[in-house]
Amino acid sequence: MAEHHLTHKDLVKAWVLSYSSETCYNYERLQALGQTNQMMSVVTKLYDTKEEQVAALKKYMEFFNTEPSWIGTVIHGITISMEEQKANGAAIEDEDIISLRTGLMGPMAGIGDTVSQAVVYPILAGICCQFALQGNIAGPLLFEIVYKALMIFFGYNCFMMGYKQGKQAIVSLLQSGTLDKITEAFSIIGLVVVGNMAYSRVAVKCPLTFRSGEVKVVVQDMFDTLLPGAIPLIITLLVWRMVNKKMNPTLIILIIFIFGIVCSYLGILSAA
Repeated sequence: MAEHHLTHKDLVKAWVLSYSSETCYNYERLQALGQTNQMMSVVTKLYDTKEEQVAALKKYMEFFNTEPSWIGTVIHGITISMEEQKANGAAIEDEDIISLRTGLMGPMAGIGDTVSQAVVYPILAGICCQFALQGNIAGPLLFEIVYKALMIFFGYNCFMMGYKQGKQAIVSLLQSGTLDKITEAFSIIGLVVVGNMAYSRVAVKCPLTFRSGEVKVVVQDMFDTLLPGAIPLIITLLVWRMVNKKMNPTLIILIIFIFGIVCSYLGILSAA
């Protein structure tokens, strides 16, 4: 039996097709049909007969769902590596590939969604919103370009690592601590961005004044001298506290409205 090997071009094509995983998304098999579409070019290259190709593709019609674009692509790389070895006579059964995909789709979804949705997306959006709010067209453009560039970078490298290292790729990914370092770095940036947004977007000041002898003291000036942004910070922390208490968002908004109106009426707070 002649050996079949995938070229770099074949791998790039398979990686690009992995972005079709959520086309024809359905509640019975979720990403299965899109993943089968991805594997068609690979299976066609590895198996000669229609019967072999159909049999190989059937296992990808099993229920499958993971984070498809960032970290989850490592599963596709491993799968293709196993499929190539199986086509060349390695003792790999269809059940082995199905089990690996099923076992990894949950953990990789958790890691991938954390990196893409909980870390990169809000941080990048927070930065780019600052441009957009100033009427700068660079805001939305920068968001789309940078987000897609990061997605392609992570997706491609995880896919190729999965193919080259096989099952060991997952172990290396976790043991190296790379993901932890990336998450920690982005988290630090995120805290800086959120802190800046709280200071610049919670536009509240304290207009209270009082006299000490001949000296007129403005409370806001004291805050600006000793702790700039103290009032926006206090308000942000109070809202964060209410969110942590699992309070209804509508109730939180109502509290903010009432609090703001009362404090404005009494002259305690005003718009900056």
